[in-house]
Amino acid sequence: MAYSQTASNAYKVKQLIKSVVAAVVSLVFIGLFHHSARQSDSIEQSVDSTVAVDDAVAHSPFAVKDNRTRHQSPASTSHILPADIAALIEAEKYKQAKRLLLQRATNAVDQSDDHSLATTLSHLAELALLQSDTDTAEVYLAEALDLFQQVDDEVAAAGVFVQLGRLHLVTRQRARLASEAYDTLLVARWKISHDQFYSIENELRRAAENNLALNRFGAAAATYETLFKGYSKQGDYDRAQQAGAEAVKLFASSGQKYNAQAMIDTMRQHGIAESVFTGLQAEIARLSREFNDSVHAMGAARDQALLYNQLQARGDVVNAWRFRQQSEESLAKASARARYRRQPDVLVELYKSNFSMEDAQSSLQQAREVYLRHGMDIQLVNNLQEQIF
Repeated sequence: MAYSQTASNAYKVKQLIKSVVAAVVSLVFIGLFHHSARQSDSIEQSVDSTVAVDDAVAHSPFAVKDNRTRHQSPASTSHILPADIAALIEAEKYKQAKRLLLQRATNAVDQSDDHSLATTLSHLAELALLQSDTDTAEVYLAEALDLFQQVDDEVAAAGVFVQLGRLHLVTRQRARLASEAYDTLLVARWKISHDQFYSIENELRRAAENNLALNRFGAAAATYETLFKGYSKQGDYDRAQQAGAEAVKLFASSGQKYNAQAMIDTMRQHGIAESVFTGLQAEIARLSREFNDSVHAMGAARDQALLYNQLQARGDVVNAWRFRQQSEESLAKASARARYRRQPDVLVELYKSNFSMEDAQSSLQQAREVYLRHGMDIQLVNNLQEQIF
């Protein structure tokens, strides 16, 4: 009996040591993570506030919608968009705006008007940038810059350099926001295990919203799953049910049907009412169908893009652009949760953004030199550079 008691005490001591070690390791990792996110920023003194755009895209560029406030960049360049496109954006008709711009680009190709095509590409890039779609924006900007340089329009090329500067700023801002959301998730998991969940509940919900705004749907699902665990441990089953349902929907809409079903099983094990699952199973089926339709749309877009590349290589630019327009329209039919179902790890995002401030400075400096040479206003460039230094 004495031996049993001693063994029990020894076991408890070992478990306590493991808990302490795990906590220390977690805190060290979090500290290193913060350090990696901010090490390059300490030299550059980059953007003080993080910026994101939600799925619907805010009315103004770089605006964050949350329950507390809205931050807006003072260096917006949405005024470069034509009035009719700006009106569509104001009405939140983003797909129609893109369709109209793509048709203008195709018409410019038909008329062999490289300058008009370059201008339209820069508008398409601006629209993508307003939607925080930096990858698409970068492609359009590279093409626009090349065409403006071919037609020897130095001022228009400088405008593209301004857009590139903004793009690099957004890239760094997105990486920082993603890293902060991940930090919050790590801290929340530690606090849940130590019965301190409510001290970080609001931050965890904020992290979920930010992940959704960044199209990091897997990270958002993991955050809602953590919220579910926190509420369940505290016996708050109504909010646990809500968080669990959000995780299920995120998994299903991004093609992770197995994870959605596993989440339902976890909810059952935690005592969530059985009546909830009938509706959730129907939601999984509906979202899975939407995901499959999106996959077909993305497949069609990929095939049309291949035809564009082949015709472009043969020199048949006019017909090539028709397929490019079709490719973009097919892709627009796919949901964001399907298109962004795979996202780089947050450490990869941070690594990729390490030189964003330098790239932004380089692009803006090139624009500044041209504007000064032509006696043009450089206030916009100055506003953007204030976000770097």
